[in-house]
Amino acid sequence: MKAQKISITALAVALLMFIGSDIYAQRQGGNNRGQNVDREPMEKCSNIPDLTPEQETKIEALRVDHLKKRTDYRNQMNELRAKKQTLMTTDKSDLNAINGIVDQMTGLQNKMMKERAKNHQDIRNLLTDSQKVYFDSRPMRGRGNKSDRGMRDDRGQEYGQGNYRNNR
Repeated sequence: MKAQKISITALAVALLMFIGSDIYAQRQGGNNRGQNVDREPMEKCSNIPDLTPEQETKIEALRVDHLKKRTDYRNQMNELRAKKQTLMTTDKSDLNAINGIVDQMTGLQNKMMKERAKNHQDIRNLLTDSQKVYFDSRPMRGRGNKSDRGMRDDRGQEYGQGNYRNNR
């Protein structure tokens, strides 16, 4: 009788742990957090009613151009991160060189943000007034007020904390 109660309790605990981990996994994966995937304006455009084929073609061309630029910016940012990491971990770190890399990184972030805003406005200029209402009703990157999180991915890695998003 006592062994049966223990096995039932163990089964119940295991079931609760399985359900809890399943819910947690769905919450993490459901919003592309670990994948560093930005929602592009094209995704937003799929909800805009009455897009003409000409509008869709122009929006797609803007999207492709923006993706190319963004890839270039990200590659540059990754190179700067690697240089900064190298400079910070040498025996005789040069603070001026590190600060120079940081300045380059913030300048690049500035360019990226301006490019994102330009792309958004370019798409918006292709739309009618009623379509703009739908386009503007959704956050710019599909993440509400968290639109600048993309640059936070590596925050904390210098201190062994890993991905910021997964540390909350």
